[in-house]
Amino acid sequence: MSTPMNKSQVIAGTIGVCAAALGLAGRARSTGHTAAAAGVLAGAAWFTAGAFAANTPIMGPVAATGPGDRPRAALTFDDGPGPSTPAVLEALEAAGVRATFFVLGAHAVRYPEIVRRIHEAGHQIASHGFDHGILVFRGVRHVRDQLSRTEAAINDAAGADAISPWFRAPHGFRGPATWIGVRSAGYRMAGWTAGVFDTAEPGVQTIVDRCDAALRPGTVVLLHDADGWRTGRARPQTAMALPGICEAARRRGIELVTFTDLLETA
Repeated sequence: MSTPMNKSQVIAGTIGVCAAALGLAGRARSTGHTAAAAGVLAGAAWFTAGAFAANTPIMGPVAATGPGDRPRAALTFDDGPGPSTPAVLEALEAAGVRATFFVLGAHAVRYPEIVRRIHEAGHQIASHGFDHGILVFRGVRHVRDQLSRTEAAINDAAGADAISPWFRAPHGFRGPATWIGVRSAGYRMAGWTAGVFDTAEPGVQTIVDRCDAALRPGTVVLLHDADGWRTGRARPQTAMALPGICEAARRRGIELVTFTDLLETA
């Protein structure tokens, strides 16, 4: 197993790629190869846009929004389970809402009883990879390993029917091999419509207000019930914001459903 790559490492690596591309383009242009220089720069731009724009199809198709002709939206949670997940589940149950949890395999190993509870409550479980490592510079074998280890952890916790065939990349960052690995493992890429930056802990009411402003037919809201990098860290503000978020959806006449149910809305 390789060490997970974090955001800073991936950004530094991408800067290195772009710097190398600029150097190559400069040499090509100085020798009269203008077309080659343009091609190198275009390739660097393609790589950067595809890696860091979460919903771009450059690195393969991504489902990020549902149909806008019916009043439905989806709440999705990344990085769990964790200490705040039970409170999240209680808030969702009180509101009669079903959501989608993009689970980390390592956290499923640590909190199998919470994974089981998510499944038994009727929520959708999907994959967020095993260790939250960023995949921009990883190959197909690594991507498939992340998926298979996470699937095994979820199966052990909640049964073979618990996981759905959706994968959301950590931070939404992807590389050229990500989609190939995801597709070959039988998964599809998931994105999101509205991130409300609840991980910055801006305050419960701010999280509610941001969700309220984002909720429209077809919206996929990105929230977090744990910390992808620090196992055991709680997300209490997100859990406490959920009653207000669900009430905002009700007030707007929007039904909150799972990710798959939103996409399959006719």
